[in-house]
Order: sequence, then structure tokens, then C-alpha cells
Amino acid sequence: VGELLQQKYDIAVTNPPYMGSSGMNKILSDFVKKYFPNSKSDLFGVFMERLEKMVKSSGYYSMITQHAWMFLSSFEKLRNKINKQTIVNMLHLGTRAFEEIGGEVVQTTAFVISPADYKNYSGSYVRLVDFENHKLKEEKTVAVIEKENTDYLYTTTQNNFTKIPGQPISYWVSENLIHLFQKETIADYGFAGIGMRTGNNEKFLRRWFEVDAGLFNPNLKNIDSQTNSDKWLPYNKGGEFRRFYGNNEYIVNWQNNGNEIKKETKKKYPQLGDNLGWKISNEKYYLKSGITWTGVSTGKFNARKYPNGFLFDSGANGLFCYDKSKENYILGLLNTKAINWILQLINPTINYGAGTIRKIPVVYNEDFKTKIDEIVNILYSGAHHNWDNYETSWDFKSHPLI
Repeated sequence: VGELLQQKYDIAVTNPPYMGSSGMNKILSDFVKKYFPNSKSDLFGVFMERLEKMVKSSGYYSMITQHAWMFLSSFEKLRNKINKQTIVNMLHLGTRAFEEIGGEVVQTTAFVISPADYKNYSGSYVRLVDFENHKLKEEKTVAVIEKENTDYLYTTTQNNFTKIPGQPISYWVSENLIHLFQKETIADYGFAGIGMRTGNNEKFLRRWFEVDAGLFNPNLKNIDSQTNSDKWLPYNKGGEFRRFYGNNEYIVNWQNNGNEIKKETKKKYPQLGDNLGWKISNEKYYLKSGITWTGVSTGKFNARKYPNGFLFDSGANGLFCYDKSKENYILGLLNTKAINWILQLINPTINYGAGTIRKIPVVYNEDFKTKIDEIVNILYSGAHHNWDNYETSWDFKSHPLI
């Protein structure tokens, strides 16, 4: 067995198993964390590291995996390692690469990598993510091989990946955009972070109209002024596509500064002790005004501003500008078409986590600030009025047609 494990091969090929860390039992989880810390988020990443060790430095390993490792922050250490190797070529398949697998969740990529670091080597990347079914993807691949159509064939060096925050495998990025990433980012303008995971939404969350109005306070500004009647507080939880304002539907039981949620969290996760930040995340930003967005979405990215008095969920996230006078500038930026394009470079998945948003480049121009503030205020006011025109808003007064 030892001789077999020590043997090095010229080529290694496999279709690895997929299993996220949450699906691993304790034995497997502990093993993966100990021996494969760079790829512990999913078994396919572990197999990528294992195959690299099985081949000679001049050899090659090839796999088909989910494309998450190319973009997600949880695989950043693995990407750092791979960017010291050589990606020879890749078929970026995206969704619906196989007839038997539909939907938007399973997004795949097939690749050949050499453990050797061939400096300035330009890898070949075939971008098939925009073709809607497996037959089209197959036809387009053949067209590239036979040089009938190379519109979706890209060549680039991996050195370009290292110039983008998080080193995503964004092979289609232009030189101009790579230069843009060398400038300031959202992280320079505010803190973006995940919110709370209650552990039991059925128990702790309600729609605002489901509770006694006397126990709901949509305007609490400071936790120190909370009374026993301030049991239910506004709660950002993501929701449908809405820009600038809206999706204010849920409330959370935060009576006595969240005492009941915190007690249940301690009971369920005793290993946390009094350090509940893993579940009750970024509590110091609760009740503060900010910008929120839906964390998981198959549509276009959209951001909204909300006033003081809200808590926020892990599925919504929050962005809190260091300089509030620049909040409209950032909100306007996040709702532009350009941001959707940039997000496809940073992280072309359906997950828009806080880590991804922090990396968005910002070109701040004071000369345009006043005009941008005016435009964003108009759009925010319009979105606010639109939301309040419906009885599902807690600020509803009357229907506009009455």
C-alpha cells in the first residue's frame, strides 16, 4: 500500500464525489480539516489536492467539479495554491451541462492542470456558461476544437488572477478591469458583514401583522431605550428583487436584547460559551441604518437602504458606510448594470455574500457626488412610496387610487 501511495503518475483523471463540509460526519470532517485545510469546504476540492500529489511535477491531472472553487471565498486558499501551478485548459460548463441534471444550482467546470509552475503560460478557457443546454455546450465545444468559432475562447495567464481580490479564476476579465481592481473597494468605504442566524425561524420570526401591534416597535433607535413592549423589531431577511427600498416584511423576537434567542443558542451550541458571534453575528450593527441585499439570488443584484431600528439576517447581510454622507453614492453604485457585470467576474454564482460585496471596486468622484445624491434620493423616495402603497407595509396609510 505504501509503495502504491508513493508512486507518481504521468496523468490522473477522475470524477470526484461532491460533499460539502456540512454533510460530513465527524471522522471525515476532522480528517479533512487536518490533512486538507485548503480544500476542506467540499470533497471535490480535497480530491483536487490529492490528485495533484499523485502526479509527477511534469504530469497532469484532470477533473470535472462544481465551479465553486473558482470563485467562493471558502476556496481562496485552494486557488492560491492552484495559481502556483498551471491551468492548461478549461471547459467552463456552468449549469445544465448534463441532460440528467437541471436547475441553476449545479454549475460545473472541467479542467487540466499541471503541478508545475510554467511562468507566463497562457491557458485556454472555453466559456460555455451562457449556452442553455448540454447539446449546445457540446456543439460549441466541438466548434472551438475545430476552430469554426472561437468567440467564447479566452487565453490568459494566471498572473492576472492574482491581481483581483480573492484570486478568482476570472479568465475573461479585460486588462482595463483588472487595473480597476487595483483601486479602492467597498471595504474601504464601509463594513459589510453577515447577520443573525436565529436557529429557529419558525419560533423567532413573524410577519409584522401576525403579532400584537403593541409589542412591535419599528422605530427603536437604541437598545438601551428598549422596553418590555419592544418585543418585536424589524428584521431584514432578503426577499424578492427590489432596489433602493422595500422587502420590510419580517420582524424578530428581540425582547430584552434578544435574551430568548441567545439562551437557546447557548443551549444548542454550548461550545460557544458567551461568544455567540458565530450565530448572532455582528451584533454591534443591530438597529443601525445601512444598506442590505438578498444574499442568494438567481436574478440581478439589487441593494436597498433601510433606516435605524432594523436587525439583519444571514440571508440579507448589511453594509454600514464609515462616512454616511457617501451612503447614497455607494447605494447608487450597487444598483448599476456595471455591478452585475463585475459580480460575474468576482463570483459568478447565485451567492452574494458579504465577502464578495467587499471586493467590488469603487471609483469615487467628488465632482459627481451631489448629482448622484439627488438621483438616489429620488429613486429611494419613489421606491419607498411604492412599497408603502400596499397594505403589507407597516407604514401603509391608504391606497393611491382612493
